[in-house]
Amino acid sequence: MKGKAKHKSSDNAIVWKMKRMGGMKESQLSAEIELLPNDKKKWNRPPISMNFEVPFAPSGFKVRYLKVFEHKLNYSDSETIKWVRYIGKSGLYETRC
Repeated sequence: MKGKAKHKSSDNAIVWKMKRMGGMKESQLSAEIELLPNDKKKWNRPPISMNFEVPFAPSGFKVRYLKVFEHKLNYSDSETIKWVRYIGKSGLYETRC
């Protein structure tokens, strides 16, 4: 699976973006960051968290019918383009090593 990963120092994060991911596929990101020596403070392990968004509705919820009613702007149902985008978003996922 191809993707691009960049270190975003302003967010203290590694951002990994993939254009598309097919079903029944697995992806893995391994990263190693070398920290500069700092005598002021002992390093402790911060929590690892991730946010993600996939074009999939895990609940199985589907829109079967969509009708547009707009009298003030004179839209008719036949003139509108109707589409639905299903998105599954991350909840809270954190782990400590």
